Amino acid sequence: MNTFLQLIISALLVSSLYSLVAVGFTMYVGVINLANFSHGDTCVLGTFLMMPLFLYATKLGWISATAGLIIPILIILLMVLTGIWGAVIYKILVKPLLVAPRLILLLASVAAGQVIRESIRVIYPNGSNPQVFPKLLPSGALNLSGITIGYDSLTIIFLTIICILSLNFIIQKTRMGVAMRAVSQNADVSQMMGINIEKTIISVFIIGSALAGLAGILNGSFYGITKFNLGSNLGIKGFSAAVIGGLGDFRGAIIGGFLLGFIEVFASAYIPSGSQYQDVFSFLAVIAFLIFRPIGILGEKTFEKV
Repeated sequence: MNTFLQLIISALLVSSLYSLVAVGFTMYVGVINLANFSHGDTCVLGTFLMMPLFLYATKLGWISATAGLIIPILIILLMVLTGIWGAVIYKILVKPLLVAPRLILLLASVAAGQVIRESIRVIYPNGSNPQVFPKLLPSGALNLSGITIGYDSLTIIFLTIICILSLNFIIQKTRMGVAMRAVSQNADVSQMMGINIEKTIISVFIIGSALAGLAGILNGSFYGITKFNLGSNLGIKGFSAAVIGGLGDFRGAIIGGFLLGFIEVFASAYIPSGSQYQDVFSFLAVIAFLIFRPIGILGEKTFEKV
């Protein structure tokens, strides 16, 4: 029983990271029908922006003196920077191509991800090699009846819950959220009703990229390492989670992220040599959903008049 509960904690940790990335994907698809495949690389961009920020704060003596205050400030600053990056991506890449076929925009997002990876590899010192990521999360663990729960795991799960609840409040209770939902239903009618389409889309890119940056630094801090091409894996897992939950559905992205995380962790634990094939099991789950329920868990069928 202790082993089972320990696996649940591990699954919640992995699922939290996947859900943060999946939410961004589903917001892009829901509002402008775009699978932004540079989204995963935004996670890694966040880690490579955080490392010099942390180093600078350490040199100034801020980390050792007021770590409990400075680290949250650095995390918020990082989310602001990656959010600004999302707005830049929209302005220079997405906006000029909104009238183009979605396949062109999809290929452009893939190219943007490649630009991010190669820029990090070339510009950052020893960018081709894995980088040691600073410890931003609390150390130590909580022991409950033989179950060990790391404070870093608890922090990641807690922050994910806070982000999900905050985003749900924004979508359901604010004018920005109403605009997002309206644009996702019908952009032309929304514009006729006075909704600023461009402002709404920029808001989506800012929020999605900020969450991606947070997911990247939480992943880097937990595992203690990052690499320029790590975003490919995070992006694929996040997109897979969004597909399982139902592209365009906020709650579906969260459910898909948790389902994918639990499949990986429990398959690795209970299937012989499962840890070597955990990616195989998660992608088999995605294939199964694409075959038997391609609209995802919470996806709805759409009908088009011809």
